[in-house]
Amino acid sequence: MNSSDKSSTIDGWNDPPANLNLSENMSTKRILLNKRVPYTNQDLTSTNNSSNSLTTPPVCSPSSIISTSSLLDNDTSTKDNLLTIEEINEIFKKQLKKLEDSSNIEKKILEDINKKFQVMYDEWCQEKLSLNTKQILSNIFHELDSDHIQQAFDIHIILVRNAGSEVIRFIVGIKRLIQELQKLSN
Repeated sequence: MNSSDKSSTIDGWNDPPANLNLSENMSTKRILLNKRVPYTNQDLTSTNNSSNSLTTPPVCSPSSIISTSSLLDNDTSTKDNLLTIEEINEIFKKQLKKLEDSSNIEKKILEDINKKFQVMYDEWCQEKLSLNTKQILSNIFHELDSDHIQQAFDIHIILVRNAGSEVIRFIVGIKRLIQELQKLSN
């Protein structure tokens, strides 16, 4: 066989198979997908129209809404009243002192934790934190004061999920404090 015979017998990559039998329903005619479909004057407000049901949002009942406070309501993690920033500061100093006394932690890490706490303290005093965030922070420090380190960590995760943008500037310091206290307790 020469090369000219070979090229005439080889099908193109996009050619239909030679043994394909097109039925009457199948046609090789192209359907133009970039053409507009003519608008039909249908009643779009009818209740039978299934596309109309997709335009209305689902109804949300008040009982289906879960608040953060309900997630935190158990005997060990919730205190009825909000801790003041001074009380939180005292708890923080006590926990930081525990870490300093352990001598297993680098001084730079302690400084970083202290800097991030100072950011939280400033934002609290300048009323930049919502009441919900203050309550959750209060719960975290209440748990730390009670030496419930794992519960404090769990509440910290809830805080990050619910108010991440509000606490982003200081939450890593609180997380690191909790993690170092967890290491210390193990």
